Amino acid sequence: MPAAEQASRIWSTETAAPAEGLSYWVDAICEAFLEMKADSTRREGFRGRLAQHDFGPVDLNFVTADAQQVWRTRRAAAGSARENFYLLQMRRGRLQVAQQGREVWLQPGDCALVDSRQPYGFDFPADFDCLSVQIPAGWLRTWLPAPERLTAMSLGAASDWGATLCSLAANLRPEAVEGMALPRDIVAGQLGALLALAGGHDVTAGSAHRQALLDRLRAGLRDRLHESDLDPAALAAQHGLSKRYLHALFAAAGSSFGAELVEQRLVRAAALLADRRFAALSMAEIAWRCGFAEPSHFARRFRARHGLPPAAWRQLRLHG
Repeated sequence: MPAAEQASRIWSTETAAPAEGLSYWVDAICEAFLEMKADSTRREGFRGRLAQHDFGPVDLNFVTADAQQVWRTRRAAAGSARENFYLLQMRRGRLQVAQQGREVWLQPGDCALVDSRQPYGFDFPADFDCLSVQIPAGWLRTWLPAPERLTAMSLGAASDWGATLCSLAANLRPEAVEGMALPRDIVAGQLGALLALAGGHDVTAGSAHRQALLDRLRAGLRDRLHESDLDPAALAAQHGLSKRYLHALFAAAGSSFGAELVEQRLVRAAALLADRRFAALSMAEIAWRCGFAEPSHFARRFRARHGLPPAAWRQLRLHG
């Protein structure tokens, strides 16, 4: 399979009967993005293709389709559990974006931001190619305090940083995504930073907020390290984050969920072993209280981290 086709998911009207192409397309965009309505003057033989790529905390969606009108109703926006923003860039053709009383026409190379929590309308007057970057609202707010202020605006025309943002987006092509030299989380972070700069916001504020989130996650690990089945999804849900963004936060700090959890458990175990109040506890009990399901696994990890078996560590700390 060519690199350009290595998407995580692909929807194509080629799999539908000619008379059912538009109906298939509406179902596809609702599944890939969120609830929307669509219509086209070309109902018979409508053609469309959408390829979705995982890209760290965001998703890249490459869309090629016939002329159409797409809109999201107020009712759909109010009833949705998904909270995403979409960074749109036209590659071929034109697009009119309407949201929050603003309207803008995008030409090839132009970018605009759309808020899924508010109704909007898209008008593609001819066949087109488009990039749609699906951005979790929580992740974007670590870069932009109020991203809704940038919706339905031509970001390329906003500032020199907006033009840089559009240039970066233009380099996000299917064939480039698979062989990228840098981790996807880092490149996605560049999108967030450039959105902040294009909107005139202080990027360091976003960095401080991300550090605060990381500190909260580490505190959450300390509070729950005794849970042997603790996983990234549970910790992310506790803090109102997506699992993908949780992994991105740890990766940006040069760590991972698993490494942080084991480290916290070993630090707690060392503290218990050095505390005379817990001298009567067996090694198996210490392991269990620190979230290790198997005492042998605990012993191996502890020795690798502290240089001594748990029993020897306790003896040295309690009796010298």
